[in-house]
Amino acid sequence: MKAVPSRPRPSSSAAPCFVELSGVSKRYELRAGTDLLALDGVECAVAESCFCGIVGPSGCGKSTLLMLTAGLYLPSAGQIVVAGRPVNGPCPDVGMVFQRDLLLEWRTVIDNVLLPIELKRLRKADFEERARSLLRLVGLVGFEDSYPEQLSIGMRQRAALCRSLIHDPALLLMDEPFASVDALTREKLGLDLLRLTTEPAKTVLFVTHSVEEAVLLSDQVLVMSPRPGRILRRFDVDLPKPRTLASRSDPRFHRLVGEIRGVFQAAGVLS
Repeated sequence: MKAVPSRPRPSSSAAPCFVELSGVSKRYELRAGTDLLALDGVECAVAESCFCGIVGPSGCGKSTLLMLTAGLYLPSAGQIVVAGRPVNGPCPDVGMVFQRDLLLEWRTVIDNVLLPIELKRLRKADFEERARSLLRLVGLVGFEDSYPEQLSIGMRQRAALCRSLIHDPALLLMDEPFASVDALTREKLGLDLLRLTTEPAKTVLFVTHSVEEAVLLSDQVLVMSPRPGRILRRFDVDLPKPRTLASRSDPRFHRLVGEIRGVFQAAGVLS
């Protein structure tokens, strides 16, 4: 498969820190006076323009970590800093993509992509060409005036990806965005994502259950423990760029996948 055209992202050691979590815990209050500790003392730093994969078992707090970083939840303890500013509420310069595309069925594809512009009370006309350009980059030319029900699941998720990028956010938060598509579509969407977040380079936090997907796409991978979630280990990914599906045959790819699985095995996640 053709390589994704890209310029190298800055190394995590050379680039300044863009997202930093210091002693972050999150406790949810449940009924009858009980509570649930979802995250416990999370410490991590993600460099500017870094693609950071986050892997961990179900229920370990990966989604909670993204919501806290976006400012949609507030931590029970600790501090989160994005672009040098403490997060005390919703961050305006963030794009989010979820497992479900959340497209509005009564809006056309291009109107769905432009929805964040309307919510920010900006002029749609100023962003229409960018919307069409993003749709062109993910292979949705000719579907601008279609409705979500006329698209495949993979096409809908591509439209959702374009919507998250329409306002050119510096930070992109992705919560298992490709989990609902077939394996071939998932591979194509991963390469689309690398292309869209490399020019210009963005900081990406990408939650996935797939260790292979995390290693293929990421500059670094954070491995989380079972609940309450903590960062067990960080792996820097030294695979050459630009990445292609052929990168999976690199011995370094298999070594990293094996080391990450070893961390899960030591934590009792894999038997």
